[in-house]
Amino acid sequence: MIPTAVAWKYKVVPVSQDNGDFHLATSQPDELSLFYLPKELRLPPDIKLTITVAPASQVGSLLNKHFPRNAGGEIQSADAAASAIKPEQVVDQHQVDMLAQTEQELLNPDEVGLEILGEEKAEEEEGEGEGTDQGPVMKMCDFMIADAVRKRASDIHITPYEKRMALKYRIDGSLIEFKAPPINSKRRIAARFKIMAGLDIIEKRKPQDGRIHMKVGGRPIDIRISTMPTRWGENIVMRIVDQTNTVLEVDRLGFEGDQLDQFKKAISQPYGMVFVTGPTSSGKTTTLFAALNHVNTPAKNIVTVEDPVEFRLPHIIQIQVDVLAGRTFASVLRAFLRHDPNIMLVGEIRDPETADIAIKASLTGHLVLSSVHTNDAPSTIMRLIDLGIDAAYVGSSVLAVASQRLLRRICDKCREEIKIPEEELRRVGVKPESIANLKFYKGKGCEACHKTGYKGRLAVFEVLPITASIREVIFSKGTLNQLKATSREAGFKTIREAAIMKWKAGLTTLEEVLGETFE
Repeated sequence: MIPTAVAWKYKVVPVSQDNGDFHLATSQPDELSLFYLPKELRLPPDIKLTITVAPASQVGSLLNKHFPRNAGGEIQSADAAASAIKPEQVVDQHQVDMLAQTEQELLNPDEVGLEILGEEKAEEEEGEGEGTDQGPVMKMCDFMIADAVRKRASDIHITPYEKRMALKYRIDGSLIEFKAPPINSKRRIAARFKIMAGLDIIEKRKPQDGRIHMKVGGRPIDIRISTMPTRWGENIVMRIVDQTNTVLEVDRLGFEGDQLDQFKKAISQPYGMVFVTGPTSSGKTTTLFAALNHVNTPAKNIVTVEDPVEFRLPHIIQIQVDVLAGRTFASVLRAFLRHDPNIMLVGEIRDPETADIAIKASLTGHLVLSSVHTNDAPSTIMRLIDLGIDAAYVGSSVLAVASQRLLRRICDKCREEIKIPEEELRRVGVKPESIANLKFYKGKGCEACHKTGYKGRLAVFEVLPITASIREVIFSKGTLNQLKATSREAGFKTIREAAIMKWKAGLTTLEEVLGETFE
């Protein structure tokens, strides 16, 4: 029941087994060992595990007797999985898999018979241990990141409460909770992540933002970390950017029908503005960089100003905003205009000054790509006017606006055919006779999708090309309703209509269509 590699890695030997009780002795009772040892043993779930601390001399003697090493003094290769995952170091995928063997990744200490300290005693223990024995905590933090990458998570949430911690990963847009570290390690975990991100570990009263660069499984991973002081400690949220898993091809983003041709036509113009809009975490940056990748050649001078820089492309000059250093969107844009650019990407239009410079740059022979937070494509035009940009400038410079959302994709491993009630069809304006020959599916929930029924996401778009009739509405300072009506007359299709097409194709569910798109 105890492989040789596991015995030597955790310095553990079996003592006895009595029906459902399994008794071990260890000379290495550190936090990390007690977390991972039960998982590597792979004991049946009904087995109660008891761990006793024993002298290193006795455990070592028993290991040499009953778990002999090979002639070279080495043990099984699986023991290599015990090494920590270090920033800027390639981690073997086997190592990651060894550290994440089950779905209940982090084992609470009370499940192996350890004492849970009260809040006051835990605070004392944290203060004593902080800055001393960080080894187990370092490996625990590295494991969280590697595990989140393995599970395709976009964010890691570590939240302290009064008597416990919560560990959640955002997978395919939804937060899923996993087993969390013990509450008495909250300060050391926060300190470890701050050190990795170059933040001030002494400052615990103010929010801090930083960045971590790592390699997991040979893949470069960028992590944006944000800490926030709360009642029970520092809340930590980390955004994971895995560039190797990101599609930067316009043809593969998910545009429907004429949308792709309209978007390509806009980004291929020599000057003007193209906007991508949508809520936070809707994929705007991915779409913008796919557009840059489509027009990127050594013959063009392309510059970007971002907060922060997420993707790296060849032949592109990228600048990250730093307010403390005086590098704001507006100041960098002004400087860019003196560097002879062909194409400029502005991460986000946040204020009137940035909007004014970007619009004027597009009117003076530059193609400008940017994003803005609005609910739909027509609202973007009104948002620019609200920022104080003259309607004549907006109508003359904007080439197209794309708005997007992300829908969860049905899990291929557990999807099953379902029937859609007629009242649900009426909610989306679909006539039952129009879908008589179509099949619809829903995920039942399995281990591969963490019981959600969804695995992966797909983008849905609405693209509003600024035609002559729409420009007339803008020049005449028409209302949003007039702009939408004119757009519909020109053949504009909404995100809801694009989402319904994905649903009819069997890629997502009606619940996702109704939950993520406006009527």
